[in-house]
Amino acid sequence: MSQMGGRTALVTGASSGIGRATALALAAAGANVALVALRGAELQTVADLCRGAGVEAIAIEADVGDHAAVTDAFARAEALAPVDAIFSGAGISTVVPAIDTTDEQWARHIRTNLTGTFHVLREAARLMIARRRGSIVTVASELALTGQAGYAAYTASKGGVLAMSRVFAAELAPYGVRVNSVCPGGVDTPMLAAEFELADDPALERELLDRSIAFGRIARPEEIASAVLFLLSDESSYMTGSELVVDGGRTGCYPG
Repeated sequence: MSQMGGRTALVTGASSGIGRATALALAAAGANVALVALRGAELQTVADLCRGAGVEAIAIEADVGDHAAVTDAFARAEALAPVDAIFSGAGISTVVPAIDTTDEQWARHIRTNLTGTFHVLREAARLMIARRRGSIVTVASELALTGQAGYAAYTASKGGVLAMSRVFAAELAPYGVRVNSVCPGGVDTPMLAAEFELADDPALERELLDRSIAFGRIARPEEIASAVLFLLSDESSYMTGSELVVDGGRTGCYPG
């Protein structure tokens, strides 16, 4: 049997970036997938690609910041099959100095990144406690572990995700449910590309980021997806409450 054969996974933020790569990796590993993202044609495209791997896939349009929408998304996913693997990957990022961050920008990051993750974790926990099994992975960030200028709202929201995930891990461990976090560094996604475009010199901004990483480059989304797949699978059966840093050495070591 393949790595995730016979299992059903729900992925939020599934239409692009790390969420898209994770959905495709899960499908390739044999999991049926429920794909959750905001409205857009790309969501259906990812579902079609997953079906091409020979698994069942459904596309669900939902805003994770809306708890009713998340509840409905889980209900639709459960109609496919009992969900036993969750990747909470929906998120946003805005680069702005802390003193210039507006209340609206702050609230939007907290609503999507932190509250949205809470909605997903809470609904997943309610289902998995009763079944006494399951694995959940949240996406935090290397910036949940260290600060960087321009990311006050983003860093606060991702630090909250990391701390909250540990609490869920503690509460769910007695029921055989695991909760871990992945902490990516810079990843070649549309979100990061949009950040580069805001810089005075996008090419220089990317070069500076590459030079700050021990491996000398940002990650491919598939490299983060591989880490998520490991955490969701039985290969990480003795891990819970952990954060797996996948940042090319940026927070742990520095280029000479």
